Order: sequence, then C-alpha cells, then structure tokens
Amino acid sequence: MRLSHDKVKAHITEKYVTSMSSTIWIWKQISGLATRYNDVVYARPMISHSYKFLVYFGGDIQDFQENMVKHVEKKKYTEWSLNNTADILSHNFPKYHVFVICPSRISNLFSCFDNFVKSNNDYGIPTFSPTFNALNNLQELVRSFCTKLNTLDMNQDTATYAPDKVNLTLIAFSKGCVVLNQFLYEFQYYQSQSIPDTSMINFINNIKSMWWLDGGHGGYKDTWITDRGVLESLAKLKVDIHVHVTPYQIEDDSRPWIATEESSFFNTLQSLNVPTQRTVHFQNKPRSIIMHFNILKIIKEET
Repeated sequence: MRLSHDKVKAHITEKYVTSMSSTIWIWKQISGLATRYNDVVYARPMISHSYKFLVYFGGDIQDFQENMVKHVEKKKYTEWSLNNTADILSHNFPKYHVFVICPSRISNLFSCFDNFVKSNNDYGIPTFSPTFNALNNLQELVRSFCTKLNTLDMNQDTATYAPDKVNLTLIAFSKGCVVLNQFLYEFQYYQSQSIPDTSMINFINNIKSMWWLDGGHGGYKDTWITDRGVLESLAKLKVDIHVHVTPYQIEDDSRPWIATEESSFFNTLQSLNVPTQRTVHFQNKPRSIIMHFNILKIIKEET
C-alpha cells in the first residue's frame, strides 16, 4: 500500500546541517513496493528547478552516523557514514537531489539490501533473479520521493515533482553494487516480455547513468556481471556507464575473481559499444580500505 500524503510527511524524523553545510533529512520507513520499506538520507540540490535524482546504495560498514559512533569497528569509519556520504555526494553532484538508500538489514558489519536482491544469509551475498521486483521497488520509492518533495516546505520555486519528469542516476559503492547487478537481470526480463510493461519500460528509460564504485561482496562469484546476454540488454538502453575501481578490490590476491569479472564486464560493454568510462584510482599506493572509501570523495558530476 502506498503511504498517504500525511503519512509520508510524518516520516520526516530529523533535519540538521552538517559541517559542510548541506541540509540533510533522514526519512524513516519510506514506502516502496508492497511491504518493502527503506530508511533514506536525503540531501537537497544546490540549485533550484532540478529534476535530477541520484540514488545511492552503499557498502558494508556504512550506517547512520549515530550507530557507527557506538560500534567498536564502525566508529573508525564515521567519515563515510550514510549521513556524511549524502553530504559528499551533494557537493560533488550539486544539481542532484541525493537519496541514500539505507540497507533494509545490517548484520554486524554487513549491509543486506533484502528489498532489492535476495540474500538469505548474514553477509548479504546475493542470489540474482530476473523476477525479484527490485525495479518495481525503486519505481515506488521514486514515487514516494516525489510525494515527499512536493510536501516539504522547501520548494520556494514551486517545482512539482513527478516520476515521469525525473532523470535518474544510480550510484553503488562496494556491497551496494549487488543492487545495480540485480537491476541488470531485470532489464533483460522486461525486454523479453511478449506484452511490454509500458509503465516499467518508461521508468527504465528515465535511468540516464549507472555508476559502479569498487564493487565487492563476500561471495565467490558475480561481483561483476559477465553474462553477455544480460549485458546486451543493458546495451539496448543507451545508459552511460561509469566504472571506478581501486587496488583494494581488483588487486586482492585472496579474491582474484573480482579483477577477472570486472575486466570481463568492462570489455564486454566496450565490445557492445556501450558508452563506458573506466577509471582506476590510487594505482601507485598500497592497498587499503581507506583508499577504497576515498573513491566516494573523488567521483563528481561531469561538466
């Protein structure tokens, strides 16, 4: 059931100003598909009249600031809390409404995006399926975002937000890349239907770019998608693809499949003439989890 106007508004639980002076909202239990709800950190754009939405899926360790400072391991990395990440992205993508999607389940250090991809374990290791309805969930979340923006007392420009007006940029970091990978399987599914789902096809066409940032998870395969048929479906969409990686993942000798899969992903997209930009960061520095997180500070909107 979709939240009513009043119920949506009631879920705004906190508003505060960070050290970099972006205004941040924390929204609890935002309605997605059916019984799927997600907490969201929202940062407003730095310009008015923007219909650009950036939706971000984060990695393991990342959590709300208030939770990280209380955790013996996570408190070392509060610089990249979900709150601070929303702020970073807001400054690096100033024309965008930034929506940081919190994992629906956090198991100790591990982020589990159960609302978007099946992961029946404590580590959030994905099992991809063409019919998990992750895109439907995202579509309903975007609808809820539009409703909330229309009710916030921030729209001095009287802009009206509607899902069909929105241009979507999807960014995923580390574990969060499993969500983008799930979307790829669903792209293929919707393209294969004999009777097209017009609403979903139109929604998918609003996705203008997808960013994979140093993808990784605890499994032994499918860190990057290498199935050519699945990637051919992505190629049909004419989405701009951005790949940013660091030695932390692609030079991990204990997980050599990550580099192999990432290379296959990129090379296949190139062979399919998909507009793909790939950047390796910190190549001349020792591997570290800090460089892994610092990729979030480097990516920026292209001008």
